[in-house]
Amino acid sequence: MEKGVSVSSKVTKLLLIVSSVIFLYTSGFGSFSTLTQRALHWTFMAVALFLLMKPKSKVGNIGKYLAALIAAITGIFVIVTWPQRIMGIGSVSNLDQIMGIATIILLLVAVKISVGWGLAATAGIFLIYAIFGPIFPGFLGHSGVKIPRLINFLYLTAEGVFGVALGISSTYIIVFVIFGAILNAMGGGEWFVQTSYALAGRYRGGPAKTAIVASALMGTVSGAPVANVATTGTFTIPLMKKVGFSAATAGAVEAVASTGGMFLPPVMGAGAFIMAEYLNVPYLEIVKAAVIPAVLFYIALFFIADVRAAKDNLQGIPVESLPKIKDAVLKNGYHGLSLLFLIVTIVIGWGPMRAAFWATILAATFPLVFERKPRAWIKKLIDSLYEGSKQTIPIAVACAGAGIIVGVMGVTGLGTKIASGLFQLANGNMLLGLLFTMIAAIILGAGMPVTAVYIILAATLVQPLASMGVQPIAAHMFIFIFSAMAGLTPPVAITSYTAAGIAGADPNKVAIQAFLYGLPGFIIPFMFVISPSLLMQGSIGPILTSVVSATVGILCLVIILEGYFIVRWPWFLRIVFSVPALMLMWPGTISDFIGLGVIMICILIRWLIRDKRSKASAS
Repeated sequence: MEKGVSVSSKVTKLLLIVSSVIFLYTSGFGSFSTLTQRALHWTFMAVALFLLMKPKSKVGNIGKYLAALIAAITGIFVIVTWPQRIMGIGSVSNLDQIMGIATIILLLVAVKISVGWGLAATAGIFLIYAIFGPIFPGFLGHSGVKIPRLINFLYLTAEGVFGVALGISSTYIIVFVIFGAILNAMGGGEWFVQTSYALAGRYRGGPAKTAIVASALMGTVSGAPVANVATTGTFTIPLMKKVGFSAATAGAVEAVASTGGMFLPPVMGAGAFIMAEYLNVPYLEIVKAAVIPAVLFYIALFFIADVRAAKDNLQGIPVESLPKIKDAVLKNGYHGLSLLFLIVTIVIGWGPMRAAFWATILAATFPLVFERKPRAWIKKLIDSLYEGSKQTIPIAVACAGAGIIVGVMGVTGLGTKIASGLFQLANGNMLLGLLFTMIAAIILGAGMPVTAVYIILAATLVQPLASMGVQPIAAHMFIFIFSAMAGLTPPVAITSYTAAGIAGADPNKVAIQAFLYGLPGFIIPFMFVISPSLLMQGSIGPILTSVVSATVGILCLVIILEGYFIVRWPWFLRIVFSVPALMLMWPGTISDFIGLGVIMICILIRWLIRDKRSKASAS
């Protein structure tokens, strides 16, 4: 039995290595035709997922091999037959229906295994809705979709399972994940952490600032909050606790810092590539739009970490215990060159796949050139190719599962109905529409991965938000950021729970604290909807003015949350600071002057209180 398991593991590893090689090749030298690329990707991911299962019974073991075999057959069937049916999409044979039904059932099982019940149940409900349309009340009702037509749409076209989302996973996402896996395996992740320690570790609350910097650096590569926590949190959380941070605070800081990596350029997870596809704009436009919101988010967290350390009189790590900046940055600094190359090439206009391909080649070859340990290098390369495709499995499964939902919306017209319903519910009011969208993202995010939530909401809610006056890019970015922030929102805050596990803290305490520390992430999206200059839309003057006022507004929010900045602020002034916090986050010269005026009044009152206390002490 052990021998069989060993053979299965070897086959799975080989399969995933081959997957990485194939999709790296297509990123550098051109993709296959649309359905071939997507079906091939799905076939690799689905077969590997089932082979990686570890059932405890013989029946389960037979079942996993059977599921893997069916996944391979149904995937290959699409690849082999789709060219012949381009001219005859309307005809669906019995064999087509059998293959399609088998694929959809396997996909639902795969989603449950890899992502959880939330997305699987949602996809199942949508399938029921498509078939039994007449039983649904009111505007949700429809005539029903016949099974052959539904199978044709979901399985045999590029509109359902093999839709845009899986297409992005099979092109952009997998190569970026492989890049991150290779960079990390070759020592890039450790270099990021060491560099962060050297730069920020000596200052008060240094480990917390290290966590922020390291998570930001890792986030540019991984774009996955939970993976980011698991990678950097292993180093940063124990150090934060060591210098005096409570376990809950250490876990919360790491959870929030890792969440920001989801919308920190240049990678930004899967959603950024899908966003560029939906908006039909160059990927660089999405990167530009995300820069200021992400920077503001990290500035807020940096302020919070600094204030928390100052309040508790926490010192940094002793200088003698830290790596020297010169050694940390320059020694093994070649790891940073591949990331720098990736950023620069995207900025100058290279396509993201081309940039990621050559960045991956550099990330893989630099260690061989500089370290000159070929045997160790080969092992690291093989392991990272395996890990790259393995890490892509849940993303691909989520994209395919979301494809069912998006496909049903298209074939039944549900997307248009939901859009119309939201517009009527909000009565055309933009703020209400944004609030409803935020709530929907947080609710869906409780049971689904970020990518799936974004795909579903982008397909349904961008249109009504645009009709209420929201710029399309702002609507997409609003949905994307709230899809990520759902991981910090109690009661189901998976990113916080992961950090709590590493910190050895109460998950609920970490989740609540992370939610409070992450509050700027709940406010910034409203800011850039109202002031698109925060998405780098418009001329440089308004952009700079908006950034400065937003930064001061966020600092006011930190004072409200922590009651401290340079000095302690009494409770009544913390309440008053809510006025400038709101005014400075709202665009406009008048609101800025009002906000600054209130800040000056608060400073004057605080000085008078201190002066009065000083005189009382002297007498």
